[in-house]
Amino acid sequence: MRELKHQHKFIIFSEVFQFIKNSIVPLIIFLISIGSKIPKKYGGDYAEVIVIIAFFVIVSALAIFKWKRNVYNVQAEGMYMKHGIFEIHERTVPFSQVHTADISSSLIQRFFNVCRLEIDTAGGDKKSEISIFLSKQEALRIKSTIFKVKENENQDEIVEEKNIKKLTSSLKDLFVMATFSTRILAGFFIIFAFYSKIDDIVPKEFKKKAQGYTDNVMKGVNGVNIIKYVVILIIIILFISWVISIGLTIIKYYKFTVIREDDNIKLSYGLFNKKEVTIPVKRIQSLIIVEGVIKKSLGYFSLNVETIGYGKDKGESTMICPIAKRTVLDKFFVDILPEMNISYKLEKSPRKALKGFLLFRLVPEFIVMSLVAYFAPYGYYIFLLIPILVILYYTRFIDNGLYCSDKFIVMRYRKLARETIIMQKESVQSMEKIQNIFQKKKAVAKCKVTIAGDVVGSSYTVGYMNEDFIKDHRGF
Repeated sequence: MRELKHQHKFIIFSEVFQFIKNSIVPLIIFLISIGSKIPKKYGGDYAEVIVIIAFFVIVSALAIFKWKRNVYNVQAEGMYMKHGIFEIHERTVPFSQVHTADISSSLIQRFFNVCRLEIDTAGGDKKSEISIFLSKQEALRIKSTIFKVKENENQDEIVEEKNIKKLTSSLKDLFVMATFSTRILAGFFIIFAFYSKIDDIVPKEFKKKAQGYTDNVMKGVNGVNIIKYVVILIIIILFISWVISIGLTIIKYYKFTVIREDDNIKLSYGLFNKKEVTIPVKRIQSLIIVEGVIKKSLGYFSLNVETIGYGKDKGESTMICPIAKRTVLDKFFVDILPEMNISYKLEKSPRKALKGFLLFRLVPEFIVMSLVAYFAPYGYYIFLLIPILVILYYTRFIDNGLYCSDKFIVMRYRKLARETIIMQKESVQSMEKIQNIFQKKKAVAKCKVTIAGDVVGSSYTVGYMNEDFIKDHRGF
């Protein structure tokens, strides 16, 4: 007989809040439509209050009833779930099929000592197989059962300090990450979104006074000063975007910690919405070392992993290290992922292919530039981009590399950032040679490697490699 348990009562508050958030607009429209249609003798003056009270009572009753019907049971071999109000769903998830068990908690949830446990299996969609609200202690107990962690572990921490190897990202590292991150664009969007709403927020009298003051100030201002003001405004916008980028990065990746315990890698990060994620090492299909243009010159990199049954949270969950100094990489391989700690020498693209590589990319762009130069005023200045493009493509060519051994394949290529992919051969589904007629004359080809994934897998391609080298290793 199963001993069924209820989720944390916080789910009642969560359900009520979600229902109100989704129904607030229809409710307001309904209140406006009925307020004047009910006679006073039938309570017309209090119709809105009665409807609101009735709405809260019904929503709260449904949330409580849903909590009562939402139960679970944890056994040695799997987890049983039963939920539903009008239609009852029952599900049993064997622990042998579980790939990840992630714990997350928002600021409000931490105040109530509650967190969300999300359990995923291979082949699942973006929605987790199991997602329940539990106390922190109960969530950790279930994770310990799933991944067979020692029962005497400290319940207030993910793992005991004396039994772990870990790496952390400092605030200085996050500061550098935010400075050279595309999150600065998010700052621009926030500023422009706020600017677009100014007309709706600022009173008309204030706008008239401000317009009059601006007209008086701008009288007698010459073109040079206007340019100065525009430059100052751009600098101010960039500074505000930079500050926003730093804030968003620190909020998301605050105290980012990577921990290796037994056969699992555990991640913990977040300021307001704290996440705790467990990745079984055996599920890791590939490790990706990402080096941005500016970050590489400063000695920084980031690490991503491709896994089965993981990485469903808008792509962010594949990040295993947001940023770290290059000197940390050796320590990462020794302490966190020694299974992929290998020495390798990459086979580079042959120099005979450089001319074709550059022509194949520069000719179409030169045609577009010529059209811009012909039709646009001062369009000929666009040809100043040619030396930059030549340097960019030359850098991409010399960064191409491929390595194959009995157990590993290593690929390196550059789009804007340079990426190095390390994968075990047992994870590879296919290795393909792709070649056009021009490449065939130079005896070079693209090498495409596809690894296992939840549905379709992931593919990596390195271009302009020696054809014979690909042939020698394609039949592994």
